[in-house]
Amino acid sequence: MSHLSHLFQALAARVDDWRAADYPCPDYPAIREILEFAVEDSVSGQLRYLRRAQFRALETYWYLRLVLGTPRIPDLYTLLFEDPEQRCAAMGLTHPDLLKTMAYGGGPAAVIARMQTDDAFVRRYALESLRETFVLDYPSYILALAMGAGKTILMGAIVATEFALALEETDPDGPFVQNALVFAPGKTILGALRELADIPFERLLPPRLLKPFAASFKLTFTRDGDRTIPITLGSRFNCIVTNTEKIRIQRSAARTNGQARLFAGTKEEEASEVANLRLQAIASLPHLAVFSDEAHHTYGQKLLGRWEKDKATGLDVFRDEGIKKVRRTIDFLARETNLLVVVNATGTPYFERQPLRDVVVWYGLGEGIRDGVLKSLAGGIKVFELDDGQAEQLVASVVDDFFHAYGDVILDTGAPARLALYFPSIEVRDSLRPAVDSALALHGIGTDRVLAVD
Repeated sequence: MSHLSHLFQALAARVDDWRAADYPCPDYPAIREILEFAVEDSVSGQLRYLRRAQFRALETYWYLRLVLGTPRIPDLYTLLFEDPEQRCAAMGLTHPDLLKTMAYGGGPAAVIARMQTDDAFVRRYALESLRETFVLDYPSYILALAMGAGKTILMGAIVATEFALALEETDPDGPFVQNALVFAPGKTILGALRELADIPFERLLPPRLLKPFAASFKLTFTRDGDRTIPITLGSRFNCIVTNTEKIRIQRSAARTNGQARLFAGTKEEEASEVANLRLQAIASLPHLAVFSDEAHHTYGQKLLGRWEKDKATGLDVFRDEGIKKVRRTIDFLARETNLLVVVNATGTPYFERQPLRDVVVWYGLGEGIRDGVLKSLAGGIKVFELDDGQAEQLVASVVDDFFHAYGDVILDTGAPARLALYFPSIEVRDSLRPAVDSALALHGIGTDRVLAVD
């Protein structure tokens, strides 16, 4: 497997073999039933509902869960790359200094051990993303799918198949997920996740598995103003969708005589109290999986920390206290309940220029264009000669062009064609919002169809 230089490539080869063998899984044969149901025509390979990239990711997920037993990423590297040299290359440990250290100082294990404690060492060799992967105590995978490939539908498919298999399983403490928490990095992405409510599960699950699933599945979106989440503590088959601010670990609310006040003294304290109550409700749920949409928001500097100059010594030091908000929340859930797996979906699997090393599926822009999921830009770039102050004219022209070309286009999922406008800053976006609204109004489109993403 020397040519398989990345984790997701080595894993894809294993999944291909599993598919070719007709998904053998003696302990849980229903997974074959589910994956075969996804294919509507076995001769042509036509899928019933999922796109090719989504189905490939679903296959990979279940290979990890049932064939490999949901390994942590370090164990997965060891399993897929038996040769230490290949394993180091796959992990990005290719700097000559690191190779020398491994050759004369204890192999990859010595570098990995030092990486987890030596901040200066991590910075010198750009190992931040690898360290983040290796310090986790629970399985956490990244599904890297290009924009437009359908990450929300994929997450819904994973939840549905997990719940269906859990209902099929006679042992209530079996290996399957019985509750799911779907994280969004902000309110705008939370709005986009409402697509989960419209998934036609009858096109994902065979009829005999669909009926018990439909009777048990409870989809809940957190709402502003609710002090807790409307679920039964300790119950099963909940899928809770929330943005991170609504449940992440906050500072403790003000206390009187050791007890939390029913009403905190300030708005900030009250917001923290509410977030903590919601988090406690989720922590009561057994057999939990956490899904993070747009996962690149949970990596990067805000998660990993930042470098600062120490005032006393003048040396650069790594600060992470108070910063790992999302990861700390997931770590808390891992301690408080049996967290089975974390699934991160993103189209941007990088920290700065470092590829994230826990990517188990990669479906890039090139593949998306080739498969017809995304439109090629070849011959489709238009140049506008505009003076300062004519941005409104540009916006109107782009909107008009979109509706003339794609106004009546409906995707095979039933979703309408979408237009994305990118602005250099939030201020520019907000200043041009009236021009967007006016251009849409001329085509009979209301402002409720606009999703403003920060």
